[in-house]
Amino acid sequence: MKYAFSIILFCGFMTTVNAQKQSYQEKKATTNAQYVADKMDLNTSKKTFLYTILLGRYVGTSNEIKGNNLSDEEKKAVYKKYYQETNDKLAVMFSKEEINAINALLKEQNKKKE
Repeated sequence: MKYAFSIILFCGFMTTVNAQKQSYQEKKATTNAQYVADKMDLNTSKKTFLYTILLGRYVGTSNEIKGNNLSDEEKKAVYKKYYQETNDKLAVMFSKEEINAINALLKEQNKKKE
């Protein structure tokens, strides 16, 4: 009985630990991709593609900026670089008009959070 209880307790602990591993960038990518997908009525494959691209953007900018004591101008350059890369990657699956709509919705979503 003690053995079974220990296993159940251990499994519960492991589930909780894994649930807490989602980073800020993953949460932001999930929230933003869901928002855009809902507004644009995207199918699952496009939503997953968008999430992957956004996650790469957020992780990349975070890795380049955090801990590097960059000036505001240098930070703007990093954001601009990843913005352009994101648009280039989105062009594989979305039209220019859809990319503009996605960027507008992302801007709208991020303003809501402020």
